[in-house]
Amino acid sequence: MPFVWTKNSWTKYLGGDCVLESLPNPIGREGVLDPFKLIRDPNSALDAYIASYVWGYAGTGFGPYRAERVIRLNTDLANRKDFAAELFTLARIAMTSGGNAAFEHVVDRRRSDRKFFAWWGPAFVTKYISFSTKASEQVATTPILDSIVARWFRKNCNEIGPLWLNWNSADSYRRYTGCMAEWAEELGIEPEQVEQLIFKLG
Repeated sequence: MPFVWTKNSWTKYLGGDCVLESLPNPIGREGVLDPFKLIRDPNSALDAYIASYVWGYAGTGFGPYRAERVIRLNTDLANRKDFAAELFTLARIAMTSGGNAAFEHVVDRRRSDRKFFAWWGPAFVTKYISFSTKASEQVATTPILDSIVARWFRKNCNEIGPLWLNWNSADSYRRYTGCMAEWAEELGIEPEQVEQLIFKLG
């Protein structure tokens, strides 16, 4: 379902000279996907990040601040912290090696640097990974894992174990994507469609 978003609030924090000018309003998954199809360099990877936040936080008032905070806290070029470049690396891994490899990349980086992707939690990173894989013709689309989906699994699917939304391990995400792929095959649909059904039920 597309969501209406308030452009002025986003331009206040992120400026008007970015992907905000081209995003549809209301915005749905297809509107988010378009910038991901255009990822070619760090700047376009950052545009895709912003699009994912607009969609994910469209119905709230604190999305613009949170999107800007992540960019600001992870960008310090003088100290070799380049958030846009790291986004581009993440997108390339997802698009060529798949969602699990991309998630494991973040887990590995955070083992050596707890401040890597500071204030960017797994739920929104899996949004970025999911759209990156969907924009690729080389890998299968991996579904989003957020708190609503994780809660549904805790209530209805204990046999695969708890799904933790943290960076301690990539095991939860791998178990989740494996389960969703299996169910999708049984139902004759895509894993992301299974995720959407669970989200509606959650």
